[in-house]
Amino acid sequence: MDKPPSPDPARRKRPLTILPADCLDDLHDRRLQRLYDYWRERRTGAAMPTRAAIDPLDFRYILGYVTLVEVELAPRRYRFRLDGSILAMLSGMDYTGKYLDELGMPDYIDFVASSYDRVVDHLQPYAYRKQGAFDTKTFDEETVILPLGHAGTVSHLLVAVIPGDLAPAPGKMVI
Repeated sequence: MDKPPSPDPARRKRPLTILPADCLDDLHDRRLQRLYDYWRERRTGAAMPTRAAIDPLDFRYILGYVTLVEVELAPRRYRFRLDGSILAMLSGMDYTGKYLDELGMPDYIDFVASSYDRVVDHLQPYAYRKQGAFDTKTFDEETVILPLGHAGTVSHLLVAVIPGDLAPAPGKMVI
């Protein structure tokens, strides 16, 4: 199935704030930092760990906020292999088994696809904090996207999304 054309980003109705553009070195949420540290440990000298090197039981503390995304390369598409139970409850929609381009939210799809593309193209993790609206939904979250694969090819993305306040008190981390 061919990927539908991307909608015009000018359609966005309300402004979106992303601060900073990449906050991997400044994650506010401690669970995200722990997951990122776990990912780095599992790399064992490689650019990224393989899918087999990751055991979800090792990160039970954040599991409900984690989504596993399968990367299809030709044509490039993203399939949600597993959507975290807390994320599904908060969004009112379980993405498990669905493709990103089938979600029916064009502005959201564009933003997420470009974030995923960045990780797949550069073979490096990426994190952001964003607040604003896509389509008819409001978002307030901190997200980390971690590539999994081997031999310079990303096969999966381990994505963790923590909704909530983007501006915690100085020096305070969410546990």
